[in-house]
Amino acid sequence: MDLGRLKYLYRQYQVQALTDDERSEWESIVQEFSYDEALQELLDSDWQQAKTNRNTGSSESLAQQRIYEYIVNQKQLRRSGIKIRKWIPYAAAAIVVFFIGFFLLYNEEVKKSQPDTPVAILPGGNRATLVLADGRSIDLSESQSGIVVGEELRYTDGSLVLSKESISRIQHLTMKIPKGGTYQVTLPDGTKVWLNSESTLRYPSRFGDAQRAVQLKGEAYFEVAKDKKRPFRVATAGQNLEVLGTQFNITAYDNEPAIKTTLVEGSVKITNLRAGADNTLKPGQQSVITDGNTAINEVSIEQFTAWKEGFFSFEETPFDEVLEQLARWYDVDIEYRRKPNKTFSGKMKRNARLSSVLDFFEGSGISFQLVGRRLIIE
Repeated sequence: MDLGRLKYLYRQYQVQALTDDERSEWESIVQEFSYDEALQELLDSDWQQAKTNRNTGSSESLAQQRIYEYIVNQKQLRRSGIKIRKWIPYAAAAIVVFFIGFFLLYNEEVKKSQPDTPVAILPGGNRATLVLADGRSIDLSESQSGIVVGEELRYTDGSLVLSKESISRIQHLTMKIPKGGTYQVTLPDGTKVWLNSESTLRYPSRFGDAQRAVQLKGEAYFEVAKDKKRPFRVATAGQNLEVLGTQFNITAYDNEPAIKTTLVEGSVKITNLRAGADNTLKPGQQSVITDGNTAINEVSIEQFTAWKEGFFSFEETPFDEVLEQLARWYDVDIEYRRKPNKTFSGKMKRNARLSSVLDFFEGSGISFQLVGRRLIIE
């Protein structure tokens, strides 16, 4: 697409004159985030005007004022200390997302100049807290994607988190991921772990000579470093897992009835703690432990690992499971006025705003209502 076309769509969108086809084209551009530099150029004048007009009360400046306040009050900016001008390449995309949510979902409120118009709910990001053995906690940088545990503890770009003296002795560390968060940790043996929203991983700063053991609540993808002398073990509330070196995904949330282990490559041995029964998985298989029962199924691996690559992927997935994933990633609460007996299949990026994802479900025949951070299923 040439810049002239992009400018035309942007200006038409600003005056709410897009045709249905043009609106679809524009929303596709925003959701793909493929034109960051061009969008930044288009939005720069609006950004400056929003700052200039933020203290005015005119209806013309109302949307810009809210966009300005929305961006400068972001928790990410407060925590990281990043200057607004340095953040513009990322803020530009956020402005566009907010503009669309503002004009498409709340057009009537803009016309009436109501000051309390809700903002669009944006997707989750890199958020995690590291809890040390003595109870101290560190809010990890949202501008980083993960940490590496070695003689020192560093971010993946090499910047320091904890010095060698701080982790010189063996101690247990706990990484906590909130709703709307994700983070990666490289363990002392080189094993890489990706943690999904609302998950917790407990692990030592040094592994012993006999084994490598960690504890998980929630969901994580493991890429285990090979070590024939030291098996790698993952403990959850109802399951133990043992490998020497492989890749797999575990879903073990406390509020879900089943523990699911999906094997990508290699082999794993799982133990149902309640039944005391062992099973060995092959690549492409998934174990589902519910109370004392263990079922082994052939599955599509991508459906259960796509989150690690930044996607939602569903294949005949029960709708309540779909909504639970959305609730964790977008940090919203689900309220059922009726529980739909439906399944859903589809794939979408996790970097879209929530309203866009809900639009994706529009053809399902299910009615949604978003009130603050509460998603009501009607």
